[in-house]
Amino acid sequence: MEKYLEYLDGKIICRKKVIMQLYSLIGYSDEPMPHSIFVYGHVATGKSLVVQNMLSYLKYNVATINCIEHVANRHIFEYILGDLSLCFNNFPTSNQVQHKCDNFVDFIINLKEISMNDTRPIIIVLDKCDKLRDIDIGLLPTFLKLRELSNVNVCVIFITDVVWEKFRVKIGIHEPFKIHFPQYTKNELIEILLLSMPCDYEDAFYKNYLNLFLSVFFRFCRDLNELRYMAKINFSKYIEPIKLDQSKKNDTALLWRNISATFKANLEVIYLRVSSEDFTTDNQLSKDIESTMRLALSFELPYYAKYMLIASYLASYNPAKEDKYIFMKQKFKRKKRITDKKKIMLNAFCGPYNFPVSRMIAIFCAILNEKVDINANLLSQIPSMCQLGLLSVVGNYNLNEPKLKCCVSYDFILVIAKTVGFNVQNYLYNLC
Repeated sequence: MEKYLEYLDGKIICRKKVIMQLYSLIGYSDEPMPHSIFVYGHVATGKSLVVQNMLSYLKYNVATINCIEHVANRHIFEYILGDLSLCFNNFPTSNQVQHKCDNFVDFIINLKEISMNDTRPIIIVLDKCDKLRDIDIGLLPTFLKLRELSNVNVCVIFITDVVWEKFRVKIGIHEPFKIHFPQYTKNELIEILLLSMPCDYEDAFYKNYLNLFLSVFFRFCRDLNELRYMAKINFSKYIEPIKLDQSKKNDTALLWRNISATFKANLEVIYLRVSSEDFTTDNQLSKDIESTMRLALSFELPYYAKYMLIASYLASYNPAKEDKYIFMKQKFKRKKRITDKKKIMLNAFCGPYNFPVSRMIAIFCAILNEKVDINANLLSQIPSMCQLGLLSVVGNYNLNEPKLKCCVSYDFILVIAKTVGFNVQNYLYNLC
């Protein structure tokens, strides 16, 4: 453990106690792994950072999965097996990610095969594991008993913001080892935020600023990511009198009078990732693009839901008669005809038009590079996106053939498409 603490050497601070607890459970490869570990705590308390850093140091066979991105058991199992297989040095490249897993029995069989070819301890990290309850109520108890059912030296680490009591079910399940990540104290936050200090200022000056900043924000927000962002955008206002030669660095009273009103104004927009009117810059276009990107990423849509939203956008902004030319270019060729350039207009700015669900699903299957079952779990993403305001139902809700309309902008869908590596422009009429 001492070597690992030396290896950290300031990389992770204010988390020594929980690091020692976690290392005592999984830090010794010659000892059996615990069957499961439940890591919980408030958002932005270093849970994922500590776990990933330690596993990177220990060089175990690790599979890390974000449960938000998956909608079915099969997808989760195959992703884990593929992640574990990538670590093999003696497996052929073509077999590394070819595991097919229809149920939990197949998952255990493949896990045993992986364990036989790689004797290292296996660690499966389920980040945001509270989402497993939405996928299958029996999935969490199954992972808790994975060590017993597979007879493999495997440990499942659950990471969540929810306390363990919310996961209890009536049937008997294994109690995991629980590690709680407490919220950072005020002094710990100052120590962490000092790491983001601008290089042009002394530690004492920036620490004094952080004390003033946290005297206002600490009561209302403990999210480290949000506090780091707000401290950064408020600092430019704090040093404004110094740059204008109206104050000295040691005149704390004057600097406080200048910034106090701004602090209070920014409390109203905390978590929105925007600043008050006191800080508005001239580059409004870049701020609009940045806010659109943050808005798009804030939804945290599952993997297939992102493709479904892209399909709905293409259905809203492409003529239906052009689908066979856009999505099946290898079979159909459009006849050349003379068109008036004045009449050509980008369809992304004309619409959106409504479309039937069957057309959206057909486009979804065409743009997805893998075969996927159109099941109830997948179709349940449609009403979820309607509730989020990404889609809207048009006209009377006909159960046989409901019609929808995509409500997101072109910039919004570009951000979503970028997260899955999809080029929307290649599939937009008049652009492709």
